[in-house]
Amino acid sequence: MKKLVFLFALFTLSFHAFAINPSRQYQVRPEQLGLKYQTKRIKVSATVELNSWLFLQNNQNKPFIIVSNSDAGNMSNCLGQAGEFFKAGYNVILYDYRGFGESSDFEINRDMMYYEEFVEDLRSVLHFVKNKFAPKRVILYGLSMGTIISKSVLDTDTSINGAILDSFVIDPNLVVDRIMEIKNKHVLLPDEAQKYVESNKKPTLTPILLFSGLKDIVTKSTDYSAFMDLNAKSRLVTWDCNHIECFYKMTKDIDSDLYMSEVNTYINSLE
Repeated sequence: MKKLVFLFALFTLSFHAFAINPSRQYQVRPEQLGLKYQTKRIKVSATVELNSWLFLQNNQNKPFIIVSNSDAGNMSNCLGQAGEFFKAGYNVILYDYRGFGESSDFEINRDMMYYEEFVEDLRSVLHFVKNKFAPKRVILYGLSMGTIISKSVLDTDTSINGAILDSFVIDPNLVVDRIMEIKNKHVLLPDEAQKYVESNKKPTLTPILLFSGLKDIVTKSTDYSAFMDLNAKSRLVTWDCNHIECFYKMTKDIDSDLYMSEVNTYINSLE
């Protein structure tokens, strides 16, 4: 399984773009890695359906983790995390935003950081999971752009038990400035972005687990100081790595499952 972790952590990194860059093609599918799964089309509206992969335990009373990918590629980027989460005993849902993978078409400006429609997509996935499985616990897991999507839904749904945010975009304006400095690229934000920024200045009802790379120059560990002061029950885990590298590096550097150890401890604390 560690080979799978390394492969897909690197695969995710290779696709990260700091602005929307979807891929319609799955570079690999779960069956090619020996992962058992179901495919489900999740309806958002009369014209929008999302493609999803469900990794279900025999005991569906186990927690459900809904994974929101970063800004590039598609849900196949997250098969490493899905495999580890499933091995740890969790039910896992991967899905593609509209315009990604085999989900419905959506006109995308690739200079955008994210679209508010992606928040609607996650809400629809959450609604499907609740209605289909009536889970006892639901945890949202987001990577980079996916942290915006996950945190936005968490802020408006008190039934969610927890959230794990890796490379948390706490203030998209900071990221816009940094991308301009690093890549001389102007990234656009939706109109709702400032409302999202303000929401992160308030305490959350649910403790959150944050992963942050100390070498990350886009979403910096120091961005979270005020947030952590407001949310004493949340936990910030840092590692000597770059943006969205924690999953890979926290396993490789010390040849252990430190990343999953943090995930398991956090989810167990929600009981």
